[in-house]
Amino acid sequence: MAETQRDVVDLLTADHRQFDRVFCELEELLGNAGAELDDRKQQLVGEVSLGLARHSVAEEAHVYPRVHEQIDAAEARRCQAEHELAERTMKRLERLHPSDEQFDTEVRALIHEIRMHVAHEEGQLFSGLRATFSHAQLVEMGDQVEQVMTLAAPWEHPLVPDEGVAPRALGPVAALLEHLRAAVGGRGPVR
Repeated sequence: MAETQRDVVDLLTADHRQFDRVFCELEELLGNAGAELDDRKQQLVGEVSLGLARHSVAEEAHVYPRVHEQIDAAEARRCQAEHELAERTMKRLERLHPSDEQFDTEVRALIHEIRMHVAHEEGQLFSGLRATFSHAQLVEMGDQVEQVMTLAAPWEHPLVPDEGVAPRALGPVAALLEHLRAAVGGRGPVR
């Protein structure tokens, strides 16, 4: 029996669901303080930031260039701009500790930005991908995206401890983004 491979839409959608599970847990913690809660908030923000970094770079390398060339250049630019907005929010979060007054506000902003981006991708972009590319092409894109994502699986990254997350664990996110982009050839030809 042939093994069914996930295509790029299925892969990215599954990643979106994982982000939302983390966001739901984070939302329950926002507005609450205490050392244990702060540690958990920091851990969840670190997890989601690293996940978003690998997800974004994978889309920028293997999805958006194809959208730009074969579906709609403006759509690809819009998705890229949404990534840049979230990246700026993650960089602001890198400088904050959960006990900082602005931390919860920035987390809420990141959650909102990502949920809007997900709604846009799942509502428009993914249907365009399915209408434009064959199943085999979508599976191939999925394989390429998955390869980029595994380059920076959080549990394999040397800057992320196996247990718990140091108060400044988010600092490596910007460096990780740049490292991954360099490894896959930049943001791609999305102009």
